[in-house]
Parts: sequence; C-alpha cells; structure tokens
Amino acid sequence: MSTIGELERKAGIGTSPAERTAFWRQFHHLEGEACVNAGVAELRRLIAAREAVSEASPKTRVARFRHEVMPPLTADQQAALQAYAAKHGRRWKSILSNAWMGGPPHDDGGLLRGLRNSHGPSWLQSYRLPKPPER
Repeated sequence: MSTIGELERKAGIGTSPAERTAFWRQFHHLEGEACVNAGVAELRRLIAAREAVSEASPKTRVARFRHEVMPPLTADQQAALQAYAAKHGRRWKSILSNAWMGGPPHDDGGLLRGLRNSHGPSWLQSYRLPKPPER
C-alpha cells in the first residue's frame, strides 16, 4: 500500500504545494472520498503510462515523462462532446468528469465513455472545443 505522496512522486507530480494543488484541483468538484479515489486512479494511470515509456526505451539516465500522443477524435466523438457541452453549459467538463467518475448525471453515452477509456480524465481537462466557423 502506497501513500498518496509516494504515488504523486511516482507519477511525476512535483513536491511543491503549488504543483500538488495544480494536480488535485482537477478533482475539486468531487466531494470527500470520491475526490481522493478519482485522484488516486489518475495517479495510477500516470504511473502506468510513465512505466510503459521507461520500459519501451531503457536508458542509463532518468527519462522525463513525455505526454502521450492521443489518437485524433472521430467526427462522431467531436459531435458527442459538442452536444454534451451544449446540453450542460459552461461547466460541461466538470459535469462530464464527474459522470466519468461514477457520479450523476449518468447521461454520458457510449462514445463519451469510450473517450474516457481511451483518453482519460486528464485529457478532458486540456481539451478545447473547436471554434465555430465564422459567418
């Protein structure tokens, strides 16, 4: 059993309060145990990705964590995200993230669950909807 601090170090989260806060802020919309569980799940995902990178290219030096290259979204996935954003308004990402962690509303369909499985909650935080075409 690891402590949260050990998991943060293994995942590459910095030890400063600002770096730790930056990581945990993405789960602030969840309450109590759900927040901790979501954070620990994301830390374990980051650790697994980090270990996969280090196993793929063993070096004598410590390699810095590289951002994963995610597969591009399909037109259906883009449309599902845009529809979800239109339905839930400006807080759509936090609502979808909460749904991905098992909370209400349970209205994320198969395409959105597939994105959760393939891209992960961290990806959602940095994702930006495409700008609408100019008139």
